[in-house]
Amino acid sequence: MKREDPGRSAHLILRELELAGRMVAGQASVSSVQRLLHRHGLSVPRMEVGHAARYRWEASRCGELWQADALHGPLLMNPAAGRAQRVIVFGLIDDRSRLIPYLEGGFGETEQRFLTVLYQAIARRGIVRKLLLDNHASFTGYDLRLLCARLGIHLVHSRPGDAPSKGKIERVWRTLREQLIERMNLERVTTIDEFNLRLWTWVESEYHHHPHASLSGRTPLEVWESDAHEIRWVEDHSQLEQSFYGEVERLVRNDSTVQWRGVFYEVPPYLRRQRVRLRYALLDATRICVLDGGTEIPLHPVRPVDNAYRSRATVEPAVSGKTPKSGLNAAELILARAAGKGPKGGSHE
Repeated sequence: MKREDPGRSAHLILRELELAGRMVAGQASVSSVQRLLHRHGLSVPRMEVGHAARYRWEASRCGELWQADALHGPLLMNPAAGRAQRVIVFGLIDDRSRLIPYLEGGFGETEQRFLTVLYQAIARRGIVRKLLLDNHASFTGYDLRLLCARLGIHLVHSRPGDAPSKGKIERVWRTLREQLIERMNLERVTTIDEFNLRLWTWVESEYHHHPHASLSGRTPLEVWESDAHEIRWVEDHSQLEQSFYGEVERLVRNDSTVQWRGVFYEVPPYLRRQRVRLRYALLDATRICVLDGGTEIPLHPVRPVDNAYRSRATVEPAVSGKTPKSGLNAAELILARAAGKGPKGGSHE
């Protein structure tokens, strides 16, 4: 049965035999079937057919590859939601040194939250050359792809269901759970700031200074510092912040509003029915402006009720100098022509 279908587990084999009437329920145990399969060389991993070979590997230098993932933590009170919510920890690990560039707990598993963590990691530990991520929505959005293209970061996504490909960060998560999260006193840790204080203290004072067997007994910080010359350090932090902006083109509606990610924003009336470029911050969804030439005009969500009591100013066309007069008037010209006083043909300029 195992040779017929290598995916059959010991439990499934035993159950199928019982359902087929070839064995009586309770006649054998799952562990007995597992031992039998192992004795005949039919147990995992020897029966992992159809899967790519797996080898131990690591990046050749620090800053070459970071692995990123999210960990689900305890329930804490979220003041914004008015109720307890699950803490989501976003973090990154340097593949070569096992150093953690940055990690942070918060509420919500979104692309914007991951971008906030990535910004802090880059600001502290330089611009990584490659990112290895899974296929969660927080790692596959447009903003992340835009940012990585702008900073020269190669974005790589693992195959769906291939958790072992990111085994290093999975091992960090296990250590973090065992040494910190499962031992937190949630009667004292009641806010996300208190949670993050303990989280980062553990990283900087414990994890980074603990020798790793996979690093030949060295600590993550020692390996990182030995490769410091290989890092693409950030030289201009203001320029880095400018990289965390996106631009998109939108059509302004006739009511002087423009829609962006489900929210209507009010724009100056003189731009209605025109295509404009919006500039938005990747780290703060509320920071958005419209570009008018070289000027950035901040936008705010429209307030329809307030607008009901708002005075309407007439938008005058922009003119320069004195407007020329043609001396022509359709109503008078038609009357004159009907009375036989106007020209029979020709044209006027």
